[in-house]
Order: sequence, then structure tokens, then C-alpha cells
Amino acid sequence: MKKVICLVSMFLILTGCNHNSKITTEKSLYFVYATPLKEHEIWLKAKIGFDEACKEKNINGDWLGPTAIDTNKMEEVIETAIAQKADAIITQGVIDSSIINKAKQKGIPILLVDSDIKDSERFAYLGKDFNEQAELFLIDIEKNLGKDTFLEIGIQVAEKGFDIASQQVDEIKNVFNKHPGGYEIKIVSESKSDSVRAKKEWLNILSTTSINVAINFAGESAVFCNEAAKELKVRDKMLVYGVDDMPDTIKLIKDKQIDGSVVTSFYNYGYDATNWLYDYLINDKQLSEKINSVKLVLVTDENVSNYQEELK
Repeated sequence: MKKVICLVSMFLILTGCNHNSKITTEKSLYFVYATPLKEHEIWLKAKIGFDEACKEKNINGDWLGPTAIDTNKMEEVIETAIAQKADAIITQGVIDSSIINKAKQKGIPILLVDSDIKDSERFAYLGKDFNEQAELFLIDIEKNLGKDTFLEIGIQVAEKGFDIASQQVDEIKNVFNKHPGGYEIKIVSESKSDSVRAKKEWLNILSTTSINVAINFAGESAVFCNEAAKELKVRDKMLVYGVDDMPDTIKLIKDKQIDGSVVTSFYNYGYDATNWLYDYLINDKQLSEKINSVKLVLVTDENVSNYQEELK
């Protein structure tokens, strides 16, 4: 009997209990979502998706990160996750690429969402195609102002130093070059994802600079751009666009006070990202593409009531 037990034990050691898995499933997996903004309305949608996927797959998941933009704190969260031997990490691509490479060396895949770092060793990227986003803006602007109108554009981003900011502005330039009437980006400001700063920046800009198009790449900025323009009595001289479907933005689109917002499903930044990493670790399932674009919809007063169906 002892001999049989020994033989069985040796067989399990040599073959493994589940040779198709990256890791054993005897313990629950541990995933860390290193969010850029722990309490921000739009990122909390990603948390819902993350939590639901973790529950379905019996994953222990931690939602960690700063409450204001702070890449150092994001990197501290990731460093801690690496030290604690997390099985996988999800984060926005605003961190230093070296920490991604460090995680890979430890056997920990990092999936980037919303912003990519192309020269890094990330597992994959899930986020917007910024060229498509710019196309959506231009189509609607030309619909409202015509193709021959010279566009004087003001842009607000969350953080000028982030690659996601420069990439979005660069694609505006690339796409808007084909606008027959020509264009000029007159100013690019930053909100630091702070509503008070967002409005202050727009008040300063609109009191000194003439623009007919405002494009806001920070989720909160379109609302406060609209407020600033109304206070300075220039709102009827310009179009105001934003990104993301924050409740206040959607309400103002319904009220025809914001002209449009390019939105995607942040829920999938949590749900899909978690499931992809789970399938990789447990079922050795590789993604067919490293760069995965999400569905984008420009929400206007024409589709504001049913845009969520378009996102599915």
C-alpha cells in the first residue's frame, strides 16, 4: 500500500495536477487593480466590473490607488503587489515602464487600460483608439459649423505630462489636418482631474482667448468649461465637447448645454481585463492581439437616450 502511495505521489510531482495552467488553482488568485483615481466617478465603473469578475472567478481582488493624480503612489501600489506576489495587475499606462518589466521578470502579467506604454513588457492593452476618437469629434464639428469654418480650438487634458494627453492631442492634429477650413490649437491646459482647477483654467482661457471649439480630455472638464463659458457669456459662440459619460456630462448633453462626449465602457476596463488575465493564468489562453481597442460612441442630444445600447 505504501508503495502505491509513493508511486502516485511521484506521478503527481512529475506531471503536475493541471499541466495546462500557468499556476495552480488550489489557492485563490490575487489580482491588484492599481487605479489612477480610487474614488473618481468614471473609474468606479471599472471597479464594478473588476469586483464582479473577481466574484465570478473566485479571485481575491484589491482596488488600490490615490484619490488625486499621483503616479508615484500608483507605482508604490504596484511595487507592493509585486512584493506580495500578486498573480496579476491591472493599471493605467501612466507609470514608468521599468516597473512593468520588473513585474514580468517576477512572472506577474500587467494589463494596461485606457493608456498604453507600447515599448513596455505589458501583457496587453485595452483602451481607446485616439484616431477614431478624433474622427468622431471632427465629424460632429463639421456637422455643426460646416467644413469651411476655421476652427480655433482650446483643449484641456488631465495632466500634460502623461502620454495619454499628448497622444490624444497628436491625433487631433493628424485628423483635423484634413478639415478644409483649417484649424489652430490655440491653447492646451490641464485640470489635474480637479473640478475647481478645471473651471479656473477655462475662465482664464475664455477671458483672453477667442475659440469656437473646446475639447476636454479630462472627464470632469466639459461640465466646467460649459459653466465658465456661460459666466463669461461666450457659450453661444463655441462648441463644447468632452469624454466619458459622467452623470453631470450626460445631463448637460440632454439639456443641450454640452454638444457631445466620446464615451466607452469603463466597466469593461475592469471586467474584461480581469477575465483575460484569468484565462491566461488558468487556461493558458493568449490574446490574439496585444492592442485591443474598445468601442467608442459620440453621445449627443440625438442618441443620449440609447447610447448605452450602442456600447454593448
